[in-house]
Amino acid sequence: MLNPRAALLSNYEVLTWLRELESEHLLRTKTALRVKKEEEAAVAMGDGIPVPSTFGASAHLEASENLRTVEIEVKSFPTGYFNAYIFYQAISHLAADYLTTASQSDEGITKLVKSLAPYDLTKAEKLQVVNLTPTLPVELYVVSTYLLYT
Repeated sequence: MLNPRAALLSNYEVLTWLRELESEHLLRTKTALRVKKEEEAAVAMGDGIPVPSTFGASAHLEASENLRTVEIEVKSFPTGYFNAYIFYQAISHLAADYLTTASQSDEGITKLVKSLAPYDLTKAEKLQVVNLTPTLPVELYVVSTYLLYT
């Protein structure tokens, strides 16, 4: 999946990472709600002092600096509705029907990048092709013309 040493991230890598974050958040939220209900039930029954939950614990993520920048930017937003809205918008955009990001795979991207080797493209140029995934000759022409003159 993500290469911790990569300097650039594809849209697919960012989408995958955001979905993982979303899943982890949902799991933590469900766990916190379950623990809270158990604590409330224990207090209501007079069984003693509630046990502190581990909701605030965070797992160490090994990722590239660019991914950490995205993480810092996302986490810097105020919690609650706005943060959820940013996540929703980012995932919605990257998974939109007009982008091929949602249908990409690690194997497919690897195969595409290997097939681009004879064209002597830079990493940034290969990333553009991966992100844009031209499927029609006119799209490929526009991407190649852009790459040729920049």
